[in-house]
Amino acid sequence: MTEILQTPPTTDQLRAHFAPVLARIHAGAVDRERDRILPFDEIRELAAAGFGRLRIPTDRGGFGASFEQLIEVLIDVATADSNIAQALRGHLGFVEDVLVSPDADFRAFWIQEIAAGALVGNAETEKAGNYGNPATRVVETDGRFLLNGTKYYTTGTLYSDWTRVTAELVGADGDATLIHLAARTDDPGVTTVDDWDGFGQRLTASGTTTFLDVPVDPRFFVPLGSQQTLIWPIYQLDLLASLVGIAEAATAEIIAFLRQKGRNAWNPTVAPTQDPAALYAVGSVRGRTGLVRAAVVDAARRLGAALDQHQAGHLDESDFDDVDAYVAQLWPVVIEDVLRITSEIFEVGGASATASGRQLDRLWRNARTIASNNPSFHQTLAVGDHALNGVPVSTFIHNALAPIQPAATVAAPSA
Repeated sequence: MTEILQTPPTTDQLRAHFAPVLARIHAGAVDRERDRILPFDEIRELAAAGFGRLRIPTDRGGFGASFEQLIEVLIDVATADSNIAQALRGHLGFVEDVLVSPDADFRAFWIQEIAAGALVGNAETEKAGNYGNPATRVVETDGRFLLNGTKYYTTGTLYSDWTRVTAELVGADGDATLIHLAARTDDPGVTTVDDWDGFGQRLTASGTTTFLDVPVDPRFFVPLGSQQTLIWPIYQLDLLASLVGIAEAATAEIIAFLRQKGRNAWNPTVAPTQDPAALYAVGSVRGRTGLVRAAVVDAARRLGAALDQHQAGHLDESDFDDVDAYVAQLWPVVIEDVLRITSEIFEVGGASATASGRQLDRLWRNARTIASNNPSFHQTLAVGDHALNGVPVSTFIHNALAPIQPAATVAAPSA
């Protein structure tokens, strides 16, 4: 039977549409975590169901979903497996940049690719230097542009058809420009290795990608800083949604664990589901989980409105700053609550909750790893500076990404 969704679909319809796929993803999550099985099939099934084209307009082959709806569904994805939600982070950010691109040909090409099911990964980070000093280069020679370099933490690239790369473009005249570009991952010169060794989010394929004489299309070159972008809060909301999904998964795990538990060691005369300690714990995590979801969805609503304004050409600098600050201020709150939620299961579960077969520790490990992407101290500091002094939150990011100037040479004093 063909599924019929209204145009555009409601949030409930979208969540119901993806629910069967997410149920299958969730069913294998523990086995994948325990045996380090990368979710190639699961991500492809999710893409086939249309997740990657949620934001593409309906008349171009997408669902025409709002950004808020995207985040609602993304939280469901993270609840099933937070690795997958983070692995798709680069794709979600790329789609939003496509939708607001002022280049009509660029926009048309990528909308068609994404509507056809293509996924785009991320390959921007290097171990040495920063975004402003990439060792990765595109060199123009005899009218061809060849990409060479090595990127680390290339989350999602192993699962994708394309990946977005930050590089220095060296033209035939020798002039250098920092650019974003897109490279095909099936080119023989592209190698991605799953060598991410973090204790959490181990299935995101956040490993190393190497480019060796990879031909790239200059139509896809975008000079860094050539247009305003909301990519930073978009990336952060992906991680925040992933944290909320982990909280929802942990809440469900706590409830399921207590319902099947037969022994109540510390209060043996009371059934586990009637123990005041268990009732309190479940009530506490339910409340905290509902709170962080509501906060993140509200931020998505605000960011979605800003994206709509941006697409229409009506977003000014203060709007960018306000959205950045609103998303950044959620980091310390969401991190604190989700880490507490993922620890609570061990308070009520006792020693049996630590059994390796259950993999309940994956929830805390994954949450802690995601939280480490943006230490809350820096986010909180930036938000305070914005509130008190009007300094844009993005200033901190721009300073971190700016090219590092060589230290001045100090002449030795003459004898």
